[in-house]
Amino acid sequence: MDGASHPSANHPARQRAAGGAVQESARRDLAGYYAMIENLDWNVGRVMQALEETGLRDATHLLFFSDHGDMHGSHGQFRKTCPWEEAIRVPFLIGGNVPRYENRSAWVDAPVNHVDVAPTTLGLCGIAAPDWMQGADYSHLRLLDKSPRQSEPDSAYLQLVTPTGHNDSVDRPWRGVVTRDGWKYVALEGQPFLLFNLNEDPCELANHAFDPVYRAERRRLQDRLAGWINDTGDEFQLPEI
Repeated sequence: MDGASHPSANHPARQRAAGGAVQESARRDLAGYYAMIENLDWNVGRVMQALEETGLRDATHLLFFSDHGDMHGSHGQFRKTCPWEEAIRVPFLIGGNVPRYENRSAWVDAPVNHVDVAPTTLGLCGIAAPDWMQGADYSHLRLLDKSPRQSEPDSAYLQLVTPTGHNDSVDRPWRGVVTRDGWKYVALEGQPFLLFNLNEDPCELANHAFDPVYRAERRRLQDRLAGWINDTGDEFQLPEI
């Protein structure tokens, strides 16, 4: 089969790659992205000013987070729904001019899931999460100390449940984990997909998913992923390893 007739020859990502189209699209998208960041920064300032004017600033925790990132041309891809770092990592900032916590500014490496936002917010307000609420309460990282607790997850659960058409690499369901010790493993149904050591390879250039040298690591991470799948009642079919 010649290259022109191969099914991937007409893939959108390949079409954009010709003639520097990826770089051109990325420059345009990033310009808009940075403008939106500037706009959000201005609006956060408006919120802080309103808290100051109403006398609530010293009694308010301010949370800032998002639902997904954007590839912006990395790995020849754009938009969301793929498991690379640019798409799955999101901002999660807890701030505010609360006097008794003013010296607790730090970056924390906890693997936070979106499901953790609600119990963490309640914890910041001194309210216990109801028994039915899922997720971990990370409020102690701001209120008390930075050390992880025994009950905290050692990984974050990643998933694309329904294909959306946003993706430039694979528009199929996938599941994955990112661990506190810096590993990422992602599987398609019945097939390993990605395995990265993020400590040594933060740009995710070396995929070890099919490297026999990393078989034991792949097994460890798949077992952790299987735990998430079982705990959440997910019917996703992991590959045989």
